[in-house]
Amino acid sequence: MQKQIQRLAADTVNILLTGATGTIGGELTARLVAAGHAVVALVRKTRDIYANDGRLLAASDFADVMPEAGCVAKLTGDVTLPKLGLDDRALILLQHQIDLVIHCAATTDFNACADVYQTVNINGVFNVLAALPNARFLHVSTAYVCGLKDGPIAEAACAPDQIFANGYERSKAAGEALVLAADRRAVIARPSIVVGAHDDGSFHRFDSFYQLFRLIAEGHITRLPVATEATLDFVPIDHVVGGLTDIVSHWDKAEGQIIHLTSGAAIPTTLLAEAISLFDHLDPPSLLRPEIFAVQELPELERRLHTHVAAFYASYFQRCPHFKTDNLRQINGRTCPTVDLAALERMIEHCIKSGFIRDARPPRKMAQ
Repeated sequence: MQKQIQRLAADTVNILLTGATGTIGGELTARLVAAGHAVVALVRKTRDIYANDGRLLAASDFADVMPEAGCVAKLTGDVTLPKLGLDDRALILLQHQIDLVIHCAATTDFNACADVYQTVNINGVFNVLAALPNARFLHVSTAYVCGLKDGPIAEAACAPDQIFANGYERSKAAGEALVLAADRRAVIARPSIVVGAHDDGSFHRFDSFYQLFRLIAEGHITRLPVATEATLDFVPIDHVVGGLTDIVSHWDKAEGQIIHLTSGAAIPTTLLAEAISLFDHLDPPSLLRPEIFAVQELPELERRLHTHVAAFYASYFQRCPHFKTDNLRQINGRTCPTVDLAALERMIEHCIKSGFIRDARPPRKMAQ
């Protein structure tokens, strides 16, 4: 144990990262390696690790030895299995050499069945905790474990009577509870709705909210039920990953805390529609009060899209949480850059240039 503590105090940290091929995990791998840490990336079916700018990261295959500082090695495993599906030799090596576990692996599908949430988002946390019982633990959750609560959201454990909007939120809260009950040297980090980089809108993997956004921007979903005071907490991926690397670098300040990696200034839902309207070939949706929105009045195709896609995000257009962000600022002074109309425009432009949203004609007018 003393040897592990000494390594954590040095510049280089030996890290096991789950979910390294995911949206956050890929860019986080790139940042950790650039900072000089040694990273073992637990991978499953997908083995390539990409930074957010699309770069394929150089990674060796794990061969019963820790990678050098500033390098990453891929280790095939599965968080849904006991011992992460690893043989005893690899597991013992990790147990003796890994200083810090960063657990990013999760399903973010809002339409998954209860068994998937249990297996991946809950049992997965338990298995990782059990596999490396002595390592420090950085757990990546979601700010929306606040469920349907509006107003100020403290950086604190979920209330036992919390009401959730979907199974994803419920499963992430259950994962947090396992971390807290384990009595580990741990940090829980909670991103909100992760979007493209602030400076250019770049985003390597268009998943989760982006899938709904494409249907809206291309005019397949024309009407949304939106509460008058509803807000969306969009947080650029560079702020999220920067916050996670700050936690690693300043662990002594972060340990034991729950930390929101959120915007600090959520935007009104109407601003998203305004950003879409900046582009001649894109169609901003009609925002209707929930009490007058009627699914049965939608055209047949849109009705199916609402039932199978939009409905799972409906609550996010009817909530107004305000996430406290004091803990991250106290660690390293980091604050989230403003996600304003110009930032949203850059994100949409990136979607068009990447071919994710069809028809890349130039915008009609530019945000000021």
